[in-house]
Amino acid sequence: MLTLHWDVTAPEAALAVLRCQRLADAGRRVAFSGVDVLGVEVALPVTLDQLAGLEAVAGRCATLGLELRRPARRVPTLPAHLVGSLADAADLGAAWRLAALRAYWTDGEDVGDADVLVDLAAGVGLDPFRVRDLLADPAAVSDLRGRHLALRRKGVGGVPVLEVDGTLLPADVDDDVLASLAAL
Repeated sequence: MLTLHWDVTAPEAALAVLRCQRLADAGRRVAFSGVDVLGVEVALPVTLDQLAGLEAVAGRCATLGLELRRPARRVPTLPAHLVGSLADAADLGAAWRLAALRAYWTDGEDVGDADVLVDLAAGVGLDPFRVRDLLADPAAVSDLRGRHLALRRKGVGGVPVLEVDGTLLPADVDDDVLASLAAL
């Protein structure tokens, strides 16, 4: 199975999510693993790598239906990935990923803010009370942080990263290679 490790605030990861979701929608076996790559709890200024990535992939993202605009800040994403795990379990992962990406890249929302996340989650069909409880659960936050640290130890540093049978690969492969990886 092909797994895409991604983060909301990485423009190249947004493109990879869109590309891999097309494969998943076509019936290919693709899993999505959200990773808070910075691991910070406060918003930071927009980073140079974000700006360079934005310039590099904005056109391709627009072609696939996602308008990327310059973000105001780089926000913590662990809470968004926590909601993402709930969305995946409810078979709403695709809708959640797109909602989170649009909120951050198109609408300029703070996807690290609990109120924003609850509204987004309700918009894709998740129970807002359950989402709020999950975001306030220190054990759930700690567990996800531990899983992200384990991925970093495994070699997932920056994103996007593809994983096939434990082998990590760059995600900037052409469409034919990506499709063949999803067929394994």
